[in-house]
Amino acid sequence: MLNLPRPDLSSTEILVIEDYEGMRRILRDLLSRAGATRVTFAANSQAAVPLLERHRYDAVLCDLHLGQGLNGQQILEEARHRQLLAPHTVWLMVSAEKTAEMVTGTMESRPDDYLLKPITETLLFTRLSRQMARRRDLAPIEQAMRDREYLKAINLTEAQLGQPTPHLWDLKRLKADLALHVGNHAHAREIYLEALGERDLPWAHLGLAKIHFLEGRHAEARAELEQVTRGNRAYLEAHDWLARTLDKLGDLDTAQAVLNAALTTSPHAPTRQGQFGEIAYRRGDLETAAGAFRRQIDLARQTPLKAADPYLWLSRVQLARGKGDEALRALAELSVDLREDDTARLLARALEIPVHLQAGARERARALTQELSGELSAQAHELPAEAILELAKPLMELGEKDTAATLLTSLVGNNHEHPEILERAKAVFAQAGLADEGHALVDRATRAATESMNQGVKLAREGKLDEAIEFTREARARMPNNPRLLLNHAFLLIAWMEQYGRDLRIASEARSCIETARRLKPGEKRAGELLTKLELVGNDFGG
Repeated sequence: MLNLPRPDLSSTEILVIEDYEGMRRILRDLLSRAGATRVTFAANSQAAVPLLERHRYDAVLCDLHLGQGLNGQQILEEARHRQLLAPHTVWLMVSAEKTAEMVTGTMESRPDDYLLKPITETLLFTRLSRQMARRRDLAPIEQAMRDREYLKAINLTEAQLGQPTPHLWDLKRLKADLALHVGNHAHAREIYLEALGERDLPWAHLGLAKIHFLEGRHAEARAELEQVTRGNRAYLEAHDWLARTLDKLGDLDTAQAVLNAALTTSPHAPTRQGQFGEIAYRRGDLETAAGAFRRQIDLARQTPLKAADPYLWLSRVQLARGKGDEALRALAELSVDLREDDTARLLARALEIPVHLQAGARERARALTQELSGELSAQAHELPAEAILELAKPLMELGEKDTAATLLTSLVGNNHEHPEILERAKAVFAQAGLADEGHALVDRATRAATESMNQGVKLAREGKLDEAIEFTREARARMPNNPRLLLNHAFLLIAWMEQYGRDLRIASEARSCIETARRLKPGEKRAGELLTKLELVGNDFGG
């Protein structure tokens, strides 16, 4: 066996997260052979997370299975979400698990490397040295990305590509993904095609597929993704995009089959379970949908991915199955698990209304409606579209037409460019025998939203930039989840800074608008373009 020189770890801060005392002794001995003296040990997540909160380690060696509490994958996800790792920190996942399912599932959380027990000195030092060198070289780019200085990150990437580097393909991929993130599809496409001209790289095919998808060329995206996933069961991100593409093409059967295959390979991905559940629900496969949302809730409960949506979906599915008690149980779970979220708790109570109504408990539903109508009207702009549509019909049936109208007006204002949602809003009135009134409400709310867009642009063109900003700011208060309005407002704020100079408060408001729009409409090209303009004009993050 080749005896490589040991690295010098005398000044390296290392955290070892391992529940087995014998393995801790083995790792202590191995690390000491390279001079490591600044080594801290934690036996579980309860001990590890506080240490990660207080220190920024150079390397973390973490066992995958840690008994009670979070496992290694969940600790990594939380540490990344809360930015508890330095840009140069190396995370090595350690496990005795050799099954393809476990290895693939663990790699989804993207540790820097995966070490199989038993760990030898050569294996540990080779992998650790390689990843520490890689992380050290890429750390300035990582820091720029964390600071949301994407143009700076692109420039740093180009600088490293301009000289000999052992990280050529990492850098090319980073550069292309950054270009895609800032909305420069043409530049990203050029890099992906250049990479594919040199070798057949799955990530470059996936990048091209994303561009096709985001630009509405779903058939081309499907062809690219099928090329990537054919015979490559482990490239799960490509399977997710293929399912999303098939959904857009209306092929729900194949989309569900693709996700089912991905979940067979790696079943512990909460977001994929949710995607699987939604497609199964729309296909009428309610039992499969219920199982998927239950797994999503259980998987996400102790992670940063915990959110209200899967609980609401599970309640919706159980109600459709005629299982009112199970629907109420899902809502009760939501109230407990997200007790700190006022909107989630309101939704949990409000969505009991259709459950009670379906169960024949009309008076109970009516009492709850009267109790919550004020809160629902006041928080209409905070409620998700599906929840509003789910509530509006029973509210109408129980005589709370004004509350239903308030909810639907907010829904239309935030989604005035989505014909399907507009038709569903009209259908609520039509089912109550008020079709004309529904058409009038939707037309009025759509016109108000459109006029708000146009008026802001008109004022800006007339040179009344301050008035335009105040106008769109007021419109944003009424329609806080309208992506186009958010981006229009951000555009005006950036234009103001281009005219009058940098202002941190204005820059922060613009960034908030862009990020909210991107969350509501992922991959929106204009959002990326505005991020670039904001970075250029504001220079509000140093560098």
